[in-house]
Amino acid sequence: MQRSARSVLLVVAQFLGIALVVLGGSWELPWWSWALFLAGILLVLSAIRVMDAHRFTVFPEPRSGADLVVSGPYRFLRHPMYTAVLLCAFGTTIGAPSVLRWAASLGLVLVLLLKVRHEEGLLSRRYSDYGERMTGRWRLVPFIW
Repeated sequence: MQRSARSVLLVVAQFLGIALVVLGGSWELPWWSWALFLAGILLVLSAIRVMDAHRFTVFPEPRSGADLVVSGPYRFLRHPMYTAVLLCAFGTTIGAPSVLRWAASLGLVLVLLLKVRHEEGLLSRRYSDYGERMTGRWRLVPFIW
């Protein structure tokens, strides 16, 4: 599947937001911020582990020939990598706040919400049973959405 300009823009915005969180303040974080950050890292590593190189992409378009992943953290979350990004961003932002980090984290929320909507549309077109298979799975935040 060819990448759309919208997909490229969303990925660039996502990585810009991550960079601004990383560079936007001190890394002298309290233990609980490190715990949230570590939880995010572990979640992303777990999500990557259940995907192989044939499936993994940072872009919303599924790769050709790839199957829908429904194991590992994908059993519970539709987009565990985005959840991981938010855990890391908010762990860092709340632990060592700055105006830049807050703006970047809130911007990341907006970008990831748009990316989820775009990606789920693409997945629904690619996999006719996507909606049915995602029933009972949270999009980003367990018990909330």
